[in-house]
Amino acid sequence: MWLGLHNHTTLNPEFRLDFWVLLMEKSVESRQKYLVLIKLNPSKTEAFLNSLMRISEMPSEGVRLNATYNVFGEWDFAVWFEATNNDSAVHFVGEKIRGIEGVVETITMPATPIKEYHM
Repeated sequence: MWLGLHNHTTLNPEFRLDFWVLLMEKSVESRQKYLVLIKLNPSKTEAFLNSLMRISEMPSEGVRLNATYNVFGEWDFAVWFEATNNDSAVHFVGEKIRGIEGVVETITMPATPIKEYHM
């Protein structure tokens, strides 16, 4: 028995496809968004950028990168990413971001969207 259906193979194929699309959309929506602010040793900026550019869009299990930014002020860079859970987020920041040469400090904040704007 799966989702209250004894034999899901008898379902209309279009219904099964729609169900899986809905299921995938829900799994994407359930990812928590995070912002990591990164402070660098100024002499290591180029090495950091080279390492950052080599990180893949899906750098570890349960994590997807959204964007990286150069920022001004107290912090040097910002990374927006999504993770399926806090453990995945902690692992990503600890292993992939803090492990890059030149990173002096990070701060990671979970973020909840109020309104999203699409270009």
